Amino acid sequence: MALQELTIRNFAIIKQLDIELNDGLTVVTGETGAGKSIVLEALNLLLGLRADIEMIRHDQDQSEITALFSISDLPQVQSWLERRDLFDESKNYCLIRRVIRRNKPTRCFINDQPTTLASLRELGILLVDIHGQHEHQSLLRLATQRHIIDQFADHQDKLDNMAALSAMIHRIEQQLANLTKNQTDNADRLELLSFQLNELDEASILEGEFEELVQELSRLENSQALTDGIQLAIDQLYHNDTSNVTSELGKQINKLTELLNYDKNLSAPHELLNSSLAQIEEAQDSLEAALRQVEQDPQRLKEVEQRVDTIINLARKHRCSERELSARHAELQTEYERIQNISNKPEKLQSELQKHNQEYRIIAKSVSDKRQIVARELSNQITEQMQDLGMQGGRLEIQVKPRDSDKAIVTEYGIDQIEYLVSTNHGVPLKSLQKTASGGELSRISLAIQVIISTQSDTPTLVFDEVDVGVGGKIASSVGKRLRRLGSNAQVICITHQPQVASQGHQHLFVDKVQHDNETYSTLIKLKDQMRTDEIARMLGGDEITERTRAHAQEMLAQSVNI
Repeated sequence: MALQELTIRNFAIIKQLDIELNDGLTVVTGETGAGKSIVLEALNLLLGLRADIEMIRHDQDQSEITALFSISDLPQVQSWLERRDLFDESKNYCLIRRVIRRNKPTRCFINDQPTTLASLRELGILLVDIHGQHEHQSLLRLATQRHIIDQFADHQDKLDNMAALSAMIHRIEQQLANLTKNQTDNADRLELLSFQLNELDEASILEGEFEELVQELSRLENSQALTDGIQLAIDQLYHNDTSNVTSELGKQINKLTELLNYDKNLSAPHELLNSSLAQIEEAQDSLEAALRQVEQDPQRLKEVEQRVDTIINLARKHRCSERELSARHAELQTEYERIQNISNKPEKLQSELQKHNQEYRIIAKSVSDKRQIVARELSNQITEQMQDLGMQGGRLEIQVKPRDSDKAIVTEYGIDQIEYLVSTNHGVPLKSLQKTASGGELSRISLAIQVIISTQSDTPTLVFDEVDVGVGGKIASSVGKRLRRLGSNAQVICITHQPQVASQGHQHLFVDKVQHDNETYSTLIKLKDQMRTDEIARMLGGDEITERTRAHAQEMLAQSVNI
């Protein structure tokens, strides 16, 4: 069972309906105008039909429709929900809700999460297949016609591969188009990058080089000041014959050494001065070494100045700091290689495109061959079913015409043109299904198809709106039996005026129009036992229920149990 509950609030003449549905065949009956078709219209709206504010009950500002679906056995639906982060593994159901408001936009929800109307339609197709009158008839859609054949052919793996190849082919074609469009721009960019890289390659700037050059330039530019300053420090500290720090400090240490005999508190400053003298003497070596390293080299100064200028000018050209120039060099190299690879890519892409096209054509041809075989088998079986469904002498022919596989546009659906042709009476030429069949005939043809493919069908809930219109007696009985048989493999809901069909239901819902306190609204009753017998009797004999019609109704219900 897929559709478990349907709740309708303030929709047309419906004030509030709470419908619980079971497995098997559920029949919905009631007087004309009671609201049976409104229930179907509400379900259509819930599954993505465009809304009209005129659908809102006259005395209300909004209408709300909610459906609860069991999805524990529906992996396709679960996968669809998972891809959109709408699936809760702890819950085996899917809740769909739609709110129509007079002065505000319509709102759609899946599992209490806001969604779009397009998403509602996508999900609705996976959950419910509605076979109504022309405007809602799914059999008229090309996608449905193709899906019927593919279900019967049972080649989903090939369809998946074909769709994946189609997507890949279109992606490569787009890449090639973009490459062609950008080819001139890429060539100009490569030329500029080549010039810039040659310039940077010639400069051969190393990481951290600029910082080292700046320090060296500072030393070379100030070499005389460094020489004079260091030499003066050495003289003042060590070599001045008149007075120097080392000599004076030594004298003061000697005096303090004598004074220590009188005051031990002088030991601390005495130790500090000794330590200072040792450090000053140690500094002498470092100062003399630094003096030896000071260069006065005009030629080297000129070289360093030129190198610094080169780096500064390159950094200005590339709009970065001198310290970032090495990284900028690496970036330009990466871009050059990327564009160069792109420039060489068309040949690779063309090769890939040719390979995928060949794979696609092989699979598409195989799918087309299987579709043609299945189309013939289905055509014969549907034609056979039509004879017992009020279309004696009629026939249906499914034509699968493959386009030239080498020239056909690549699509995820293959290379076939599929058309359903029908003749509903003996001797009448075949014509397109869309132009020939009436609403009731379409529904009965849909019923015939669903009975045939019911074991392969992956749509859990099927809805038929007055599939028995324009027929009665034996034909209506055949319709009812097929619906009941279909109900053994799927959940089937049928709105009917025929007692022969209504008597076949596993569940019987009665829609009634009620007038109370100056307002009119529809209500729904689940019929059992005597109430159901009376409703079948009413459908057989009109408003007046006689013992004869009641007995006939009981007989029909008893016969349905044995089917």
